[in-house]
This record gives sequence, C-alpha cells and structure tokens, in this order.
Amino acid sequence: MNRRHLLQLLATTMAGPAILANTAFAAADPRPVHIPAAAGKKGKIGEGDIHFKLNSQQTSGLMGTTESVLPPGLLGAPPHSHKGFDEICRVLEGTLTIMVGDEVFKVNAGDWHLRPRGIVHTFWNDGKVPAKFIEICAPGGHEAYMSELSELFVNNARPKPGDLDKLATKYDIAFDWPKLPVVMQKYGVHL
Repeated sequence: MNRRHLLQLLATTMAGPAILANTAFAAADPRPVHIPAAAGKKGKIGEGDIHFKLNSQQTSGLMGTTESVLPPGLLGAPPHSHKGFDEICRVLEGTLTIMVGDEVFKVNAGDWHLRPRGIVHTFWNDGKVPAKFIEICAPGGHEAYMSELSELFVNNARPKPGDLDKLATKYDIAFDWPKLPVVMQKYGVHL
C-alpha cells in the first residue's frame, strides 16, 4: 500500500465516508511531513492560541489540522455552520463544551467529537483550566480561514465590523448571529 492510499484510509477511518463522497482525489506528489511539537505557524484568535499543523496542500486536500488552547470562560467561535466540511475535535487537556444544533456535549481529555457539516454549532470552555485540543477539518481548507482569521488579531487587534462576515463568505461559513447572545448569556461565556 502506498502512502497516498494509507492517508486516504486514515482519513476515511477517522472522519467516515463523508470524506469519500465529497473529495476528489486529485493527482499529487505526496511527500512525508514531519511537524515537530513547536513547529508550525502560531497565532491568536481572541484570547485563545492556535498552532497550525497540517494543511490541505500537504494532505492532497483530505484534511487540515490545528492545535489550540482555549482559556476558561471563552467561546471558541460564534455559532455557525458550513456546507463543505466536517470538524473533528480531540481534547488533549481540560474539557470543551460543544453545542451542535440543540445538543450539548461535555468533551473531556481523551474524547473525540464530530461537528458535522450543515448543523449550527459552537464550543466553549466553561471549566477552570485551559482546554487544549486538536481540530481536524475534512476535507481540508478550513485551516486557511483560521489562518486569515488569526491575522485579524495580530498585536491584540480585534476584527472590525464586517471583517468576520467577509471571511465567512470567502470560506463557506454561515454565522447564526442571533444565537450568539443567547449562548453567551445562558452559559456565561464570552468572545
């Protein structure tokens, strides 16, 4: 079995058949990728840290990955949905609370969670310690959105009105803005 087929099998095993149905396996010149623990672009999104690991160019479009730390009391993203990719989360330390539709999940260290495309979702840290987690987006491409988003927070800046909506249009994100204050008030979290 060659590396390409092994990567396809791994992605299918982790994210399920949705990947195969929506990913064209274009010809690529696959290369091994080693990412040391401290390597990769680092950024901030609000008060949270994000560390970019694999991108869609490195995985023949199959996935993109990031590693993040979300401090206590913070919402990781405004409620949103997307049509073209799923988000898979693995919590490494602490606990995340993830809302998908009307369901709320406590995702503890060692747990995995799938946020499927097409359903409004958000997540937050309502614990007492920072939550460290890996995000896998399948197929890849969402990591480009996250990279551009982190640029809006350079030097402690904050997005200007319209910035998030402009990025959302470019990257298949549909924010559910009316749900944001409801989630923030009900769960005592903030952006």
